[in-house]
Parts: sequence; C-alpha cells; structure tokens
Amino acid sequence: MTALDVLSLGMMMGEVAPPRAGASVAESPDLVLFPSGSATIFVMALAKLGARVGTLSRVGDDELGRWMLERAHAAGIDTSGVRTVSGQLTPLALASVDEQGKKRYAFYRFDGTCDPLATLRSADVEDATLRRARVFDVGEASLRSSVLRGETLDLMERARALGCAVCYTPNYRASSWKGGAEEAMRVQREAIARCDVALMNAEEAELITGEREVLRAAAALTELGPTIVAVTDGSHATTLLADGAVTTLPVVPTTVVFDIGAGDTFHAGFLAAWTSGMDPVESAHFALHAAALKISRPPDPSLNPTRDEVLAAMAERR
Repeated sequence: MTALDVLSLGMMMGEVAPPRAGASVAESPDLVLFPSGSATIFVMALAKLGARVGTLSRVGDDELGRWMLERAHAAGIDTSGVRTVSGQLTPLALASVDEQGKKRYAFYRFDGTCDPLATLRSADVEDATLRRARVFDVGEASLRSSVLRGETLDLMERARALGCAVCYTPNYRASSWKGGAEEAMRVQREAIARCDVALMNAEEAELITGEREVLRAAAALTELGPTIVAVTDGSHATTLLADGAVTTLPVVPTTVVFDIGAGDTFHAGFLAAWTSGMDPVESAHFALHAAALKISRPPDPSLNPTRDEVLAAMAERR
C-alpha cells in the first residue's frame, strides 16, 4: 500500500443542497447531491490541494454508499479503509445557507439503521493501515456516540504510539450530544490530550477550555497536550500557537457565495501545507487562503481550490 500524508477517520454521507446561498431546500429549483459530512468535505478538499489522503470509514449497502465511494475514488482518495455495512443505509443531510450566512441542516442518520460508522472497531484496523500515514486525523463526530467513542480514542492512542502525528478538529453540533455541553467538553478534552495538532474555531475553544479570550483559550489547549493549536474567529484574526510561539494571522477578505465548508477547508489547507514541509505559520496562512477561496465558490467539490490557486492567492496579498 502506498504511503499517505493523512489518514482521516470520519463519517461519509450525502448532502442535498442548493448550489448557492440565499435559497432554502424547498425554494431551490436546482438541488444538487454532494459528498458530505465534515470528514468527507475535509478529505475532498485535501486531495484537491495535492495531498495523499485516505479515509477510514463505513458506508451503507445502498446506492448512495456506492455513489460516495465512486466520488471519493474520482477525487483521488484512498478508500481501502472503507467497508460496506450490510443492512444499513448511508446517512444523508439537507443543507442550505440564507443570505445572512445562517446555516440550516436536517440530518437523516439513525442508530442501527443509518449509522454505519458506528460499527467500526479499533481491533479491525491493522497497525499497517495506521503506519501508512504521517498524520492520523479525527473529528468530533467520531466521539459523539458512546459506542464509537472508545474505539476512536483507542485509535488515536495507537496511531501516536506507531509514530503518527495526530490531528483533532471539533466540529461541534450541540444537538448531537446526548449529555449536552458538559459531556462534549469532557470528551473533547480527552481527545485533545491525545493529539499533536488541534484546529478549531473560537466558540469551540471556549467550550473546551472555559476561556472566552481567544489567546487564553489557545494557551489552555496547549496545556492539554498539542504543540500546535490554531483558533479561527470568523471575521476576526486567527490565533496560532506553535511550539510556544504566538502568531496572529489577519482575515483574508473574500466574497461569500456558499459558507459551508470553510472550517473543513482551513483544516485541509493546514495539513496539506504542513505535511508538504511548510512551517506552522505558513501552513496557517495557506489554510486561510484556501478557506477564503472555498467559500467564494459554489459548493461543488470539483470547484475546491487547488494548491497552485492557493499559492497564487497568497502571492497576490504579499
């Protein structure tokens, strides 16, 4: 098996959405089906940025699952870590963004029927699979379920022991945690203690640390374990702590067309740059430009920015 820059654990799902902001699902005459789920948006963006990326996941034994795998293959994503689960359906979401940027989601994902990722077990993942990757990547969605949580934390520990860097990114959905914010904070602190790189937004940093000021929150996160922490803050500057040094990175101006996937693309941009040899500061600059390009375009994954496009955008602003 070929070496990978990143192996990402996460859910694969379909998303039905209008191709632009400003219309609800019911109002749009031209809905489009996209590969989705935070982990899938991330790996699609990462592959387009030129990284060698694989996904560790499960899909249902249905037409949507087969479609997802076909799209992943076409995007250049290694899916040897994906299994089809008999008797289950692949999850689906409806999503839209209004003219003010407010996002709406309706998730069709049900325990035992439409949640194939919950069947993944750490014991089924061989050491050789983890060793292929320089970075093992995990998101919050793999920790929400008490069933999958232990498997995910075990995989993080195993990957680290095998020499992989571990990256963790919250993509917090309050309604998805049966134990509420208290449970989410406790579990995510456990995950961050097992990672080397943590990337998140300011609201997530506050939830996990209890600190409202971004720099204090970022510092508190590094105390939990990671040596690199980046905290984005919407229209405000991004704060990066890397090996004890603090850097503040300005916002990259852009015209928003569809504001879903910015965080996932920042995540992809950072790891694409970091695994290619850029230092953490340059990697964060690269990630911000990648995210700005992403939200300036319709949500079709084929329009994800390339590495050359991001580098050109960075050069224009120097």
